[in-house]
Amino acid sequence: MANKDTQRTSAESYRDDRKARLAQSAKKSQKKSEKSKAAAKIVKMVVAIVLAVVVAGGIVWKILDDTAVIKKNTTVFSVGDDIRVSEVEFTYYYSQYLNNIYSYAQQYAMYGMDFGIDSTKSPDEQNYGTDADGKDMLLSDYIKDETISALQSYKILYAEALKAGYKLTDDEQKSIDDQIEELRNTAAEDNYSLNAYLKASYGKGVNEKFMRKQLEMQNIVTRYQNDTSTSLTNSYSDADIKAVYDADPSAYNAVDARTLSFAIETLTAKDGESDEQLATRQKAAAAKVKAEAEAALKACTSEKAFLEQAQKKNSSTEDYDAESATALTEAAKSTLTSYVSEDAAKWAFDSARKSGDVKLFEVGSDGNVTSYVILYISKGSYAPMAANVRHILISFTDDTSSSSEATDEQKKAAKASAEEIYKQWQSGAKTEDSFAALAKEKSKDTGSAADGGLISGITANSNYVESFRNWATDSSRKVGDTGIIESEYGYHIMFYSGKDYAWKSTIRSTKSSEDFEKKLTELEGSDEYKLEKNDKKLDKALKSYLKSFKQRLAMSNSTANKSSY
Repeated sequence: MANKDTQRTSAESYRDDRKARLAQSAKKSQKKSEKSKAAAKIVKMVVAIVLAVVVAGGIVWKILDDTAVIKKNTTVFSVGDDIRVSEVEFTYYYSQYLNNIYSYAQQYAMYGMDFGIDSTKSPDEQNYGTDADGKDMLLSDYIKDETISALQSYKILYAEALKAGYKLTDDEQKSIDDQIEELRNTAAEDNYSLNAYLKASYGKGVNEKFMRKQLEMQNIVTRYQNDTSTSLTNSYSDADIKAVYDADPSAYNAVDARTLSFAIETLTAKDGESDEQLATRQKAAAAKVKAEAEAALKACTSEKAFLEQAQKKNSSTEDYDAESATALTEAAKSTLTSYVSEDAAKWAFDSARKSGDVKLFEVGSDGNVTSYVILYISKGSYAPMAANVRHILISFTDDTSSSSEATDEQKKAAKASAEEIYKQWQSGAKTEDSFAALAKEKSKDTGSAADGGLISGITANSNYVESFRNWATDSSRKVGDTGIIESEYGYHIMFYSGKDYAWKSTIRSTKSSEDFEKKLTELEGSDEYKLEKNDKKLDKALKSYLKSFKQRLAMSNSTANKSSY
């Protein structure tokens, strides 16, 4: 896989985005506190985890995963007439969702950041904003609703895939067998049988048969989404795409800019100092910073002068390089909004903007200015170009997400396999079409294989592993260039397809996601897949799970407190 940070297929990434958007839409009418708004950021990041079968990683939190007494055959909700979701399945995914949220909350807490979720408390002991009626919403109820929604979507996609004739491929079956075997070996190391280990880790009712079924659904749903998304992406005409771009070019264009920040120090009270005295000192400190920023702004009469000001301001910082430290290359509107402010982004993308324009902006929220930023335009709004490549991924291991842990022998075998496939292509027609055919057959990147290994819209800022991104965006690259590169996922056999405007692939991808979401939403609202909840059984299942969760949480908190002494 080429994407470094997500380490997921394109369909999985879309699924994350979709659930995030749905979560946001569902809360438009809610009046949330600042803490709950922050908590939402975590929730959105981990929504799709409820759909991901955690094999090795989920065991880390096994002390919190025992769901106590679960009735395996109890149906807590149904999707249409034929799809039943059991108590076991519901609580399993609920636990995955909850535990990952808590894991994220703990990680952010390590950096002193509070996102409104207390991982030392049970989710039914803390609120998550308010519901549409203005009533307090428990975090446990929010997770319950999101788990149900996600599972409904998941089950629908699985059913649609089966109707379309999807079955496990030999490679997918082998991957499942390997993952189960890995679990079995891990269990043996702890002197457990596999089923006993799964029960201890995830709760009663979770056994090898259950895990195999989840892995089967995961593989089939992922491939179905990939294929459907690819089909949609390729269905749009160039005229359709151009019309979207012409309607709002600034949404897809970029600017080259530089930023220089002047932060305002937050002062603390001295001994015996009153609030009024502290406020006076704080106001004076802010005024001093503003004056410094305004003086620097006046001096920024050229890009060279801007760099000189940046170097001067950061002269005490060892190895500071103004050229690289201040640069924002091919910055989108959203990037400038994030780095500076919404006002700065609007100004930078104004049609009147030109190279050399410079302006000072206040940065902060709710009338509280925390810094001043000088924004210098190196190049006004333009449509950036992006590279298109095809690749064939030969992973080090069957599980591409853990390729970094591959042995030397596995790496050697992967390289030999990549070289053999590359020779096979070279001995044939040596065309892009023949390369695409091989990618469909040989590539382990399930996110691109169905489309002949095609990955479009790659820029210097794209979120791909460095070796992959650098090869694709090399300025010397010519159409038809090929080669083999190594990444943490394996060896990539590369084919350079050329450049095109970045907005073309962006719009195609966005339209594909939107149309896929529309299709799924229609299915969710249909009689065929009507959601029927048994609230009594759901509440009972959740109560049982949370009872056990609290017991385990208490043990975990006690252990953590003892270790702190």
